[in-house]
Amino acid sequence: MTSFSVDTSPKDTQVVTRSQAARGQAAAVASATAPRPSAAALAQDDPPPESIEQLIAETETSAGLPIDSYLGFNETEDSADVAAIADAEAKAAEAQTAAATDPGIDPINTASLLPHVDPGAGTDAGQGGAAEPKQNRIPGLMPLAERQCRSELNAMGVTFSEVEAIASGSQCGIAYPVKLQKLPGNIAISPDVTVNCETALAFAQWVQNDVAPAVRVRYLTGLKSIETMGGYSCRRVNNGTNSRTMSEHSKGNAIDVGGFTLNTGKAIDVSPKGFFAFREKGLLKSVRASGCAYFSTVLGPGYPKHDDHFHFDLKQRSSGRTYCN
Repeated sequence: MTSFSVDTSPKDTQVVTRSQAARGQAAAVASATAPRPSAAALAQDDPPPESIEQLIAETETSAGLPIDSYLGFNETEDSADVAAIADAEAKAAEAQTAAATDPGIDPINTASLLPHVDPGAGTDAGQGGAAEPKQNRIPGLMPLAERQCRSELNAMGVTFSEVEAIASGSQCGIAYPVKLQKLPGNIAISPDVTVNCETALAFAQWVQNDVAPAVRVRYLTGLKSIETMGGYSCRRVNNGTNSRTMSEHSKGNAIDVGGFTLNTGKAIDVSPKGFFAFREKGLLKSVRASGCAYFSTVLGPGYPKHDDHFHFDLKQRSSGRTYCN
């Protein structure tokens, strides 16, 4: 039987003999050990241009076009156009730098720099006083807490006005008082009352969230006005009767309410009611109880000297407890 084999190796493979490989290695060694030209030799072969004019001429010659076109300039641009562009770029860079370095003023975390009433004698509410307020007050500046309080009043839609600092002796006064005039829902304060901003805010929240809804549920109408019986007053507790303790009214930290008037014209005073006055008694009991969620002290009929009004204040007690009678 005849046998045969097929050569499948690629035909284009180059065969290198031992003598050829030896000659290639010798040439590589010679190339690696050959001395490299020095910097001086290279400078002689390709000397640098002697001046900028020569560099421009050589560039134009090698590029085959004028140097302005080579660098990307438009031939129609004159010196005035170039100067205007440079000036605009400089102004843009200056504006970017100023914006990056000026953080601005935070309207919330920075005290107000707007003019504000200076401390002075007397008050807008007619409660006279000395020349200096009880609390330190910097003319032209208002503390952050006072600014935030006023922002909340404005957001609720409360109508109020600023009052000059009140000071009367060493135990009475309000550094930043406000005169409360109207509450959300166009509910009038009659007469308007001067208190500190924190008290005004608590009172507005109480009326909006609890008093007005309680009136509507029981009488199917809205609340027209609230009759107040006092805000700031430099006096002792219970008007000084058997007490040396200064009232919270002396700091504008309290407000008294004598009654409510509905949109129908019906007036409901705070005095004790008869046996059959179910709706009135229910309303007064409800709003008196709800006041404890906003004030630290709530007093009314049944408590000495409070038979004709509710008393609400924000007295701070070391125990943190509230007193609702």
